[in-house]
Amino acid sequence: MAKRPTWKDSNAPDAKGKFKSLSCGALARWMIKSRKGNVKKIVGSLNQQIVFNRKRNPSYAKKMKCARNKAVRQLRKK
Repeated sequence: MAKRPTWKDSNAPDAKGKFKSLSCGALARWMIKSRKGNVKKIVGSLNQQIVFNRKRNPSYAKKMKCARNKAVRQLRKK
């Protein structure tokens, strides 16, 4: 049987609803700014959102994948 993932709180600033209210691109930009361009923190936060929401809310998980991909692409350009 697979090990179930556990939720981990980050020391990054609280999103205060931004994950749901912002568009994919705007969320990616906010994540880059709030996590000071740390790819590991950005990808970790968004992967956690994807894993915990992929079955209950697939459209939200898809948005998080989009934000993750956009953030990584933007950081690679720099």
